[in-house]
Amino acid sequence: MSSVYDPAADDYSNVPGVETRVPFFGSTQAFRYPDPDRKNFSYMSTFIERLEKMGYRDGETMFGAPYDFRYAVAPVGHPSRVGDAFFRALKGLVERASGLNGGMPVVIATYSAGGPLAHQFLVRQPLAWRQRFVRRFVPIAAPWGGIVLGMLTLVSGNNMGLPFVEPRALLRQGRSLQSSLWILPSPAAFGTATPLATTKSRNYSAGDVADYLVAIGFGEAVRPYKSRVLPLFGGELPHPGVPVTSVIGVGVGTTERIVYPGDDFDATPSVVAGDGDGVVNLASAMAVETPWSRRGGDFRMVKVLNMSHNALVVDDRALEIIMREIQRAD
Repeated sequence: MSSVYDPAADDYSNVPGVETRVPFFGSTQAFRYPDPDRKNFSYMSTFIERLEKMGYRDGETMFGAPYDFRYAVAPVGHPSRVGDAFFRALKGLVERASGLNGGMPVVIATYSAGGPLAHQFLVRQPLAWRQRFVRRFVPIAAPWGGIVLGMLTLVSGNNMGLPFVEPRALLRQGRSLQSSLWILPSPAAFGTATPLATTKSRNYSAGDVADYLVAIGFGEAVRPYKSRVLPLFGGELPHPGVPVTSVIGVGVGTTERIVYPGDDFDATPSVVAGDGDGVVNLASAMAVETPWSRRGGDFRMVKVLNMSHNALVVDDRALEIIMREIQRAD
């Protein structure tokens, strides 16, 4: 499951000899239980079931756009074979969904990192296309400015929510992914003065991420971070040019600062918690509110109190709010 960054090609690919595919593109089947014996592992299935109760039908009025979470897209001018192919497929799916429903524009709903990815898709389409085919963009729990946990996982690993897997066992695999750099805290959301990671002799803010990568022994990531991530998230995110309802969870303790007792990143750090949904910091979730509201047009920020990241697409109270926003748009 690792990927490889080729500096000469300036792009990511599978490990040589490995082929992968993303099944069920176009269908919400991709968001249902991946393993029938472990139904509690797929939280997106509950979301799909609620849409079905509202009358949406897979392949008719409801469509899925699953993607390979290891990859992302690069700024215009940089190669991104997997990401560009996904955007071409997504554009075709939006047009097909509209065509199957009398030419009506669609509602694009995303969850977590799907929000920034869909945002990049929208801003790369002609404005006339967006206004013709997209009625509303509904990002749920989107980390617009990255997350502080992104810095921690590059040191401690990420077990993808699997309780029987030791996180550090997947550290090398996690570092290899393009998407691991996408979720690093951005200066636009967190500023450059607030310490996010602290050692005995150094503070690291969102403006010091490149230095942090070198300090943790991951210096090879500095080039793709500076050339493929900062140009996308280092400044104010452009408005997507369509009506937006952003739904976020607040009131849940979220890692806001990582404190290492010495200068050794192998030591277990303590964490200082702030506001957010337990994964996405409030500063990141709210990063688009002021610039997108200032632009005018139809923008709504809906905050769901005491709602965690995963619960936003499982909890009845959160789902009621999200379904109402989707129905309002449709």
